[in-house]
Amino acid sequence: MSDERQPGMSPDFRARMRQGVSTMAVRERVRERRRNRAVAGGAVAAVAAAVLGVGVWQFSGVLDPRVDEAAPAPTTTPTAIEPSVTPEPTVAATETPDPGPTPPPGFEGVAAGEPIVTASVERGESGDTGAAGGPGIERMVDVYVLCEGTGTVSFGGAVWIDCADFEAGTGWAVLGEADLVGDGDPQYTTSDDFDGQLQVVDAGVAPQGSAQAATATVYYDCGPSVTIGGVLFDCSDPTSIDELAAWGVPIGAGSFAPTIAPGDDASGPPSPVRWVMER
Repeated sequence: MSDERQPGMSPDFRARMRQGVSTMAVRERVRERRRNRAVAGGAVAAVAAAVLGVGVWQFSGVLDPRVDEAAPAPTTTPTAIEPSVTPEPTVAATETPDPGPTPPPGFEGVAAGEPIVTASVERGESGDTGAAGGPGIERMVDVYVLCEGTGTVSFGGAVWIDCADFEAGTGWAVLGEADLVGDGDPQYTTSDDFDGQLQVVDAGVAPQGSAQAATATVYYDCGPSVTIGGVLFDCSDPTSIDELAAWGVPIGAGSFAPTIAPGDDASGPPSPVRWVMER
């Protein structure tokens, strides 16, 4: 506004007008700057809000399972899973008790070393055994034979035992035999194919050798009582007992025959003894 166009204005009024116009221009420029700053500040705030919003959205995606559902699943290579092998449970071995030796046929239910009657006979009165006297006796001997299946044993040239007729490991003992003077020893001989053992020893002496067995089943033709392998065979009733037998009778170490000794009440040499090895 020009003060020349307003005739009649006083100088004071025109001065105030000029001051007001200049003041308005200054104020307008101040307001313009304020608006510019406000606009600039708003833009910065909008950018900051947008950045903050993106961060919050990403963070909420981590927490919100729906974001995982929308996101593509990562590609993974399947890993082969080895089947687990369950170890077999270790079962403690149950120790089976040793049943012990098995008794031979005919001895079931009989304890080892327990003599039983295996044969009996009614005996009549025995007559006179004859007058005393006869050839002189050189010595008393015990005769032991063990058959292993082949060959024969003879006495005085006649076959006494044929081993082919008996189970291998069968033996005999004849105790208290009189070796007569001038009888032409030796009386006991074996064949060339005999594969067992024959020993003629002084009375009471155990034969030496090996039977490859620790026990035997023993049979005793009843006569005077006798101890065989430490087991007493008591024939105190000679009128009916013909044979006693026991299984599991021990064989003496270093011998092929059980130890045989007359009983305490024996009135003469024992009768013949037969045994079968328990191999």
